[in-house]
Amino acid sequence: MHSGILLIDKPAGITSAGVVGRVKRMLGAERVGHAGTLDPDATGLLVVLVNGATRVASYAADGTKRYSGVMRLGVTTSSDDMAGEVLTESSSIPPFERVLEASRRFIGAIQQVPPKVSAIKVQGKRAHKLTREGHEFELNAREVTVSRFDIERVSDTSFRYVVECSPGTYVRSLARDIGEALGCGGAVESIRRERSGPLSVDGALSLEEISWGQLKDWSLLIPHIPRIEISEEMATAIRNGHQLTLKKVAQLPAVASLPRYSIFAYASEEDPETIGLLKVLGSGDLEVAINLGRYPGQK
Repeated sequence: MHSGILLIDKPAGITSAGVVGRVKRMLGAERVGHAGTLDPDATGLLVVLVNGATRVASYAADGTKRYSGVMRLGVTTSSDDMAGEVLTESSSIPPFERVLEASRRFIGAIQQVPPKVSAIKVQGKRAHKLTREGHEFELNAREVTVSRFDIERVSDTSFRYVVECSPGTYVRSLARDIGEALGCGGAVESIRRERSGPLSVDGALSLEEISWGQLKDWSLLIPHIPRIEISEEMATAIRNGHQLTLKKVAQLPAVASLPRYSIFAYASEEDPETIGLLKVLGSGDLEVAINLGRYPGQK
């Protein structure tokens, strides 16, 4: 396959950009990106996009994320995790019943202020860069949704959590905010991403296992979009820009039944790799939304 995705179990101590660079070097791929940043100290699922798959990220479903790890109460830090500078410490940790009660207040649609070491842009600059440079600034709260927030006591100060949430939710902010609500402060000790939409860290690759043979079809990113197989002759003609073939494909029963203005993926009946995305126009005709093409020099 020339375009696809790799599901990588990112270890701690490397940035998401570092993983992307490593994949690019190991595969010799022309283009590599990722879907959803993980902090350097976080572990778990990182979806890496190879070659043409980098063009499909904007079509990917914003599925629920699931994270697990440990949060600590009785401390606040500059980064809302234990990698940052400790700002305050407290020995007054409430009973577990109160911690559990407080966690329930963060289930549902909530307003959340991202950490100042996040990648959110402030006047064109990343917040984490402004923080490192010593600039003073404030980030606006935004609405996120937490559908699950389970907490289990590990010690007097540490609590294991499982969080399921919408994209854009910061677990570090949850730890900070629950600590603030309890009056003792809070920060995360560890974060592991277990799921992103339909994709799971189960069976994900280590950095040492990366290879072309492990590439998965990029249509896994878009399970909400129909995938239709057509003849090799038609697929080749569309890939080569033959407009007349688009009209023939539009008349196929599986395509003609699709709603107007919908998007669907297409592949050849003789080749398992998804080729691109087509759009149904209001007239019922088709146009090419994305043609991934072929990337020379790949295995």
